[in-house]
Amino acid sequence: MDSLNDLFQKTLYFGAGLASYTIEKIEHLDESLSALQTEVQQTVDELIVRGEQVVTQTQRSSAATEWQVAPLHRRLVMLLNGNETLAKHLVEQTQEQNPDRSPVWVYEKVIRDLERDRGL
Repeated sequence: MDSLNDLFQKTLYFGAGLASYTIEKIEHLDESLSALQTEVQQTVDELIVRGEQVVTQTQRSSAATEWQVAPLHRRLVMLLNGNETLAKHLVEQTQEQNPDRSPVWVYEKVIRDLERDRGL
């Protein structure tokens, strides 16, 4: 009978220990989830700031490029006797062949190629 009481007592202790352990882990998990949520929110906020900086920088860069490209565009259209459609086509084609190049470089290449082909 003592062994049955001993087994019952150990089972009771085991259950109480398991419950205590589970509660502790759940509390720890809750803290971990809270910390993870905070970390994720900080990362999201940081990415938003970075994205804003990239967009702002790109907009500034685009504005700078526009004033550089405008005279090149006028020169290209002049070389093509006012044919805007052909100018656009040549620029797009060259940009597709050289996707890593800047718009200024693309315009300069199209103009150079035209002048070379015409012997200018």
